[in-house]
Amino acid sequence: MNSNIKLRFLCHLLMAAGAVLSVLMSCNDSENDKERIPYDPSIPVVLDSFYPDSGIYLEKVMMTGKNFGTDPEQIRVYFNQKKAAVVGSTGTRMYVLAPRLPGDLCTISVAIGNDSLVYDRQFKYKESVTVTTIAGNGSYAEYRDGDLANSILLPRYLCVDNENNIFVISRSRGAGTFPYIEMIARIDEEANELITVGRNVVGNAPCADPATGMISFPTEHTVGSFYTLDPKEMWAPRFREMKWPTGSDRPVESWKHCMVVNPDDGFIYTRYQEGQIVKINPRTYEVEVIYKTTTGNSYGLTFNPKTPNILYMSFWGDGTGVTTNSICSIDVTDPGVTFKKISGSTVGGFRDGPLETAQFNNPSQIYCDEDGNMYVAGLQNTCGHTNMHNWPTKRGKCEAKPPSIQMWNLISSKMALIRIFIRM
Repeated sequence: MNSNIKLRFLCHLLMAAGAVLSVLMSCNDSENDKERIPYDPSIPVVLDSFYPDSGIYLEKVMMTGKNFGTDPEQIRVYFNQKKAAVVGSTGTRMYVLAPRLPGDLCTISVAIGNDSLVYDRQFKYKESVTVTTIAGNGSYAEYRDGDLANSILLPRYLCVDNENNIFVISRSRGAGTFPYIEMIARIDEEANELITVGRNVVGNAPCADPATGMISFPTEHTVGSFYTLDPKEMWAPRFREMKWPTGSDRPVESWKHCMVVNPDDGFIYTRYQEGQIVKINPRTYEVEVIYKTTTGNSYGLTFNPKTPNILYMSFWGDGTGVTTNSICSIDVTDPGVTFKKISGSTVGGFRDGPLETAQFNNPSQIYCDEDGNMYVAGLQNTCGHTNMHNWPTKRGKCEAKPPSIQMWNLISSKMALIRIFIRM
């Protein structure tokens, strides 16, 4: 009897608990339905304020107003021309994340349905920079591979592949107190190791093929000489020689200082000091001179993902004509009529501002990231430059003298390899 009473009591208790749970769930659904407030196109959207008024990349920004609706997918927020991620909205408040590199002063616009409005004050965008040493210990008495903390190198040029392997050209001709070093190395940060892949190899600025992972870099042994490092062969250096067609404008000298792979056609491009811009077939090594500029050295070539097939190049101040101390571009699909200088004065110097008036002093390695931001390292400048792909203004202020070579989020100094992490 007692057992039956206990069983009936337990059943009633479970039924009561189920009823309470059902009511609670019903109330919760009702509250959720209440919270789903759609945007009403018959009522104007109102923008009140936002806070904070400044911040860095992914800064959490709260915006207030009216008639936002509660569906974040229907709300479009822009900091200048850069779209921000809308995390959520209550209809009168929404929570967004500041986009990357929108500009120093940002006009915030909100678009919902056919309504588009602008806040009456601007957001101040700030850059956050962290510098850490990857390899090298400040010594230059010798070259030493192995553990990164104890490694010694004299990095001059570098590039990074899609697997985050860092390839470093260490070069020193033994001038003054510097030793004679000609090494090619790969840095594996995960394994904490500097690995020498080539000894007694003289290399210039390398590039990585984004599709194959192949590393290519020019050398000056002969007019057409360059090296490749194939990941399928554990990046063992392979000497290559360009094949020049009969009657082509073949350079007399072997001075070529950088290479880049065009992700759209897969060809390697380089430029000679004598002015020839050359397109190289990566399988047959056959070459084509697509254009000839004025003379002068180039230590930087890059393609911009926002402007396919447009080759950007830096010019040192040792040349002739209007290209000295400049950034220029050319459409490799129509090279005959598209070469142009896009930076300002050819007088070496440093000046912020719109690209057409900006000044450089021996601009060297250059690189575009996936968002189309171009990074320029000037050999004689006391500051590195960063420009947007549509060139509105220069990004980044001069606070300290950096080393002369920059590539992606890495720069090299005379005695160490340094990462600059920029939350821009």
